[in-house]
Amino acid sequence: MKVSFLSLLVIIAPTLLWAQSVSRRDIPKTWDETALSGWVTPVAGLNLPPSHVPEKDYYAFTVENLRTYPVYYPGREPDGYWEMLQHIGPKPLLEPMRLKTEADWIEAGRRVFDELDLIPLRTRDPKFIAAARNRETFDAARAQPLSDGTVFGARWVPTASGVALSFSNCSDCHLLHMRDGTRVPGAPAFAGEHTVLAGLVTAVQMANRVVPSAVPLRMGDEPFGMWLYRESKVPWRQDDVHEQLKTFTSEDFRAHSAARRGGAPLRWNGSLFYPAKAPDLIGIRGRKYLDATATHLHRGIGDLMRYAALVSYAEAVNFGPYHFLAPDAESLG
Repeated sequence: MKVSFLSLLVIIAPTLLWAQSVSRRDIPKTWDETALSGWVTPVAGLNLPPSHVPEKDYYAFTVENLRTYPVYYPGREPDGYWEMLQHIGPKPLLEPMRLKTEADWIEAGRRVFDELDLIPLRTRDPKFIAAARNRETFDAARAQPLSDGTVFGARWVPTASGVALSFSNCSDCHLLHMRDGTRVPGAPAFAGEHTVLAGLVTAVQMANRVVPSAVPLRMGDEPFGMWLYRESKVPWRQDDVHEQLKTFTSEDFRAHSAARRGGAPLRWNGSLFYPAKAPDLIGIRGRKYLDATATHLHRGIGDLMRYAALVSYAEAVNFGPYHFLAPDAESLG
C-alpha cells in the first residue's frame, strides 16, 4: 500500500468541518506537485517559499494506522481498564473499505480527530508509563482531570510490542473543553478548561530527541538550545532574535513556556518569542488562506488536506539556500 496514513487522515478529518457528502471519486490527491506549485506564499524578507517534500517521497512514507485510548487521572480509571489495554492488542484506527455512507465518513473523521497521536512522541519507556499513572506527576504539574476523568492530551497506544504512552495530535490544539464538560471540536483548545502534563511531555521529547513542536524530526546530538534555534531561526536577518536560543537549556525553555500566554504551543518555523495561535477551525470552509499570516492558499478541501499533512508529517525544513537541520538529524515521516 503506497499511501501514508496521513493521506487517510487528511481525507477523513476535514469532513467534520466541511459537512459535505463524500464519495471516493470526490477525494482530491493530497500531495500533488501541480497543486503544490504556487500553494505557499513567499516568506517575508526572503521572497522565496519554503520547499516541500517530493511527491514520490511523500507516498513512500510508512503506513501507520493504530487506535489510541485515553489516559485517566489516577483514581478515575475504570475498573479493568489497564488490564484491557494490556490484552486488546493493536487495532486499526480506520478501516477505509468499510466507509460507505456520509455518516460512516463523519464518524471516521471524529475518531481520527479524537484519537490520532503524535507518533514521534510515542514511548514504551517504563518510567514514563509509570509516571503517567502516578498521582505525584499530576500534583507536580498541578494538573486536573477533565470532567470525564480523562487527562487532556495524553493517550495510550496498544502496539504489537506492548502499550505505549503518546500524546494527542489534532485534538491537542483544536478541541475546546468547556467547564461544564461540553466539547467543541474545531475551537481552540487553549481557550478552555484544561491542564497539561508539561513536565512529562518535555521529558519524553528530550528522551526521543524531538524538538518541542509537532514535527516528525529526531534532532541530532547538538545541545537542546540548538534544537530550538533550528526550529525558529531566521538566518537571512542580521538581527535575528532567535540567536539567543542557542544557549537555552530545557529548564530555560520550561520557564519561558510557563510564562507564555495560555501555554500556547510552539510551532516549527514559528517562534518561541511570538506564541502561535491555535485557530478556530469552525467556518474554515469560507477562508481563502490558512494560518494567521496567510502562509498557504485555501482553494478547497485539497489544500486543507495538504496543510494537515504538511504540519504533522511532511515538513521539508528548507528555505531556498537555507537548510535548517543538522547533518545527523533524522526524518521520522
